[in-house]
Amino acid sequence: MEAEGPGLEGKSVVIVARDVAVARGPPQRQQEQQYYEEQPTPMGEMQMSKSGVNTMVLVSGAVAAAAGGYFGVKAYKARQQRLVEEFGYSMMMYWGDAKTSQETVKEYFGKVGPVINMFHKADMFREYSKRLAQDKALSITSLNDFTAVTKMMGVSSGMASKQIAKAAEELVPYPNPTETWERNANKPSVLGKLLWLTERCFPDPTTIQKLRSRFPKSYNDDVINVLQNTLTEQAYKDILNANGGPENGLQPGYDVLGLSKGDAEALIEKILEEKRLAEEEAARIAAEKAEEERVLKIREAAWKGQQEKLNLKDGKVKTHGEEPKKDEPVQRAEGTHEYECTVCGYTLFVAKGREFKFFGDNFKCPQCGAGKQYFKDNAAE
Repeated sequence: MEAEGPGLEGKSVVIVARDVAVARGPPQRQQEQQYYEEQPTPMGEMQMSKSGVNTMVLVSGAVAAAAGGYFGVKAYKARQQRLVEEFGYSMMMYWGDAKTSQETVKEYFGKVGPVINMFHKADMFREYSKRLAQDKALSITSLNDFTAVTKMMGVSSGMASKQIAKAAEELVPYPNPTETWERNANKPSVLGKLLWLTERCFPDPTTIQKLRSRFPKSYNDDVINVLQNTLTEQAYKDILNANGGPENGLQPGYDVLGLSKGDAEALIEKILEEKRLAEEEAARIAAEKAEEERVLKIREAAWKGQQEKLNLKDGKVKTHGEEPKKDEPVQRAEGTHEYECTVCGYTLFVAKGREFKFFGDNFKCPQCGAGKQYFKDNAAE
């Protein structure tokens, strides 16, 4: 028993050492573990628990996700707004073409998204309404296009009225402008065209009143009525001109524009009278211009004749009239002196015995200022 004691004790030590080695790993790992366990905490550094690190990671992830979501939503809204504006311009390219307009509506509904387009349908219709009023002339084609596109898009009369009123607010954001930039931001002329279209396609009194109330304060009801009547007359003038002019008489379409037959006939008479007056005025101006040209030609001829009468002698122009021919003697009264300035050619005729009065010692040429010594007496030659 005693002999077995030491052996058993040694065996127990081996087993314990083996268990410790297994628990701690190989010697190198034991040294590394001992090194990290024995190193003191550096001064000035903060220890953070594992739970704090996890919290920071979660918070950072949440912030990143929120930022990504914010910029993602912003980019999405910008894309949708760009598609809405493109839709308005595209519809103007196919204005009056029902088939192509239908295809364009379908195309942009697909671009916006089959589920989301119902949220942007109102924006698309409002953009189309503003673009139609701004880019196209008021006509039967515009009225038909306005009505047809409304049906193509599936816009109800209630939605149409609401979006038209909202479009009016965007066209005239400052009904009572006080600054220059506010006045420049307003587009009352485009609002007037939108009002004209609305009165004929969506004649809702409430909507029409909202549009009228958006005009700047300087536009009272009388001014607005005059502007609307002017737009109607211009639309019918375009119809008349497309059919050979007002000389061809009454043309269909006046009732669609909001004119009675009597108003249309009165407008034709007014146009013809204005045309007659304009032609008379043009003829008067042409006659005045022709008379001015005639007088100018007479003056030019007279000036040319005068120039031809002037002679050049020694590089100096003679101004006393036409020079006599060489074959003819100079005609002068007997005893009359003919004093000629040798500088400019000025000639003075002085009767005999009157020299002291008209050709004295202080005499100077009235044309060039030359003294008496520069004159010669042609009569003495």
